[in-house]
Amino acid sequence: MKTTPLASMTVRAFCEELASSSPAPGGGSVAALSGALSAALSSMVASLTFEKKGFEGVRPEMERIGGEGHRLLSQQVAAIDDDTFAFNRVMDAFGMPKGTDEQKAARKSAIEEATKGATLEPMGTLERCASLLDIAAAAAEQGNPNSLSDAGVAGLMARAAAHGAYYNVLINLSGISDEGWTSKIREKADLLLSQANEKAAALEKLMLTKLKG
Repeated sequence: MKTTPLASMTVRAFCEELASSSPAPGGGSVAALSGALSAALSSMVASLTFEKKGFEGVRPEMERIGGEGHRLLSQQVAAIDDDTFAFNRVMDAFGMPKGTDEQKAARKSAIEEATKGATLEPMGTLERCASLLDIAAAAAEQGNPNSLSDAGVAGLMARAAAHGAYYNVLINLSGISDEGWTSKIREKADLLLSQANEKAAALEKLMLTKLKG
């Protein structure tokens, strides 16, 4: 079974590790955690709505939101550790010997490949944010009104996850020499962030309309 040292920590222990001088976990793992919190909140709203009398008509939709939420939750929890594992592989590559030309070439190649891997981890979180925002919006639109604020916070966490992941993609791209690869990833990341922002803005408008009556 894959180890999950970060995801298995208590909240306090994780925050203390985050606050230490160690560079990892860092923003990428926090972005992943934000996505996990979003998924969990949407799933909670779905469960509370599914069980509530008078909401029988939306039970199929709540079941869908709950199922999608748990799928995304599992992926995002895994990403908390995967992001740090990827960063550690980059550090390992930088630690490779560089005494000869052959060693220097091997080290350079290893750094490039590890950095690409570290870029793809936050890209995974960014790719999932559209779905996170979709289920948060569905929970806000059709869910138990007593849990409306929870659905709204799910949206905020998804937006934070998207922006945090995007920043981590960009900072990793700056260390990659493969211009064709970086251009493709940057273009995709820009599109995904734009889509997330549109969905987040629509959800915020819905939230304020509902909350303010």
